Amino acid sequence: MARIKAILRRGGTTPENQPLRHGVLEVDPARHLTRVRGEVVALTAREMDLLVKLMTRPDQVHLRPALVDAISGVNIHVSDRTMDSHLRNLRAKLRAAGCADAIDTMHGIGIRMEPCTT
Repeated sequence: MARIKAILRRGGTTPENQPLRHGVLEVDPARHLTRVRGEVVALTAREMDLLVKLMTRPDQVHLRPALVDAISGVNIHVSDRTMDSHLRNLRAKLRAAGCADAIDTMHGIGIRMEPCTT
């Protein structure tokens, strides 16, 4: 186990740190960089965590508890309103960058990513 941990500490790209792409939206979690059509979009750490969680499986509907865990960590209580606030801010920043319809709310189910069309 010690050898495996040492190899993992040496760096390289792990699956969760590899760049993600969905349509014109690109996210590089390792560099904390988000781009829409090549233009950089400044995101907070929580917004980045939320976007990475959504983009790791863009075709899947993500349930609210999983998204709350993504922005806060496990076993830390965060209200749904906090997650809604981060989601609203993320949508506004993506909309300003020209990607208005990237995050789709499926009422009563959860949230999923859609390719940017606008």
